[in-house]
Amino acid sequence: MPRSSQSARQRPIHRLSMSLLFGIGLAGCSKAPVTDRVQFNLIPDAIMLPLGKSSYGEMLSGAPLDKKSTNHTTLRNVGKRISKVADKPKYKWQYNLIKDDDTLNAWCLPGGKIAFYSGILPVLQNEAGMAFVMGHEVGHATAHHGAERLSQQLALLGGMGGLYLYMDRKTDLNDTQRGMILGALGVGAEVGFILPFSRKHEREADIIGMMYMARAGYPPDESIEVWSRMQQQSGRSVVPQFLSTHPSNRQRKDNLREWLPQAKKRFQRNRRDASESSAQRKLW
Repeated sequence: MPRSSQSARQRPIHRLSMSLLFGIGLAGCSKAPVTDRVQFNLIPDAIMLPLGKSSYGEMLSGAPLDKKSTNHTTLRNVGKRISKVADKPKYKWQYNLIKDDDTLNAWCLPGGKIAFYSGILPVLQNEAGMAFVMGHEVGHATAHHGAERLSQQLALLGGMGGLYLYMDRKTDLNDTQRGMILGALGVGAEVGFILPFSRKHEREADIIGMMYMARAGYPPDESIEVWSRMQQQSGRSVVPQFLSTHPSNRQRKDNLREWLPQAKKRFQRNRRDASESSAQRKLW
């Protein structure tokens, strides 16, 4: 290989190495929003934001997107209110509604790349319900949950070199490795040692989501109602707790009730007449 080509090839690796060293130097120094949990995170935003953007394109590729309905407009409006209080000016926020009535899900990738499936709208029921789930998903991004998960998953990918190869798109990752990356970013789930940490993330994202919705002027009580409706929707088809990355609906509600008094104080400081009337607007 010519020396110039080899040097050009090594420059991205050098930049990545420097970014990783910088991230390692800051590991354990940052705190999650709202909960102030001290975080151990080896991967800086300089790596996570491009990874989120790339994965977002892959996830939406070929998906039937709803761009014209009232629900899509509501999703964008709610998303803008929640992202405003999240206060992440470097994030390039995007909101998409996927037409899939059978999928009860929503997610947010690093950098504010958000998608909701139409199947979750009946459970959300109104704008306030959407604001809570929006806040929950945004909370995953602002608390850098994907970076924390990926820091653990990298050991299974063969270290930091595996991440570089993925980002450089010069390697053929198998389905298991690709699934591990998407799982670390909150789009999938892995059964194994990482599950308890994921449950911690879910509880934390619930708290952040409730606080974000309250600061955006939505009544935080609706967060508990969302999980009550989710529990009714689930019926008896509940995954055993030890196999689930998510806390049970009951645990989620108990967790939110502990933080509800603080959320109500934030809501009272930020409530608006317009938000109260729109909070109960039906989504379908």
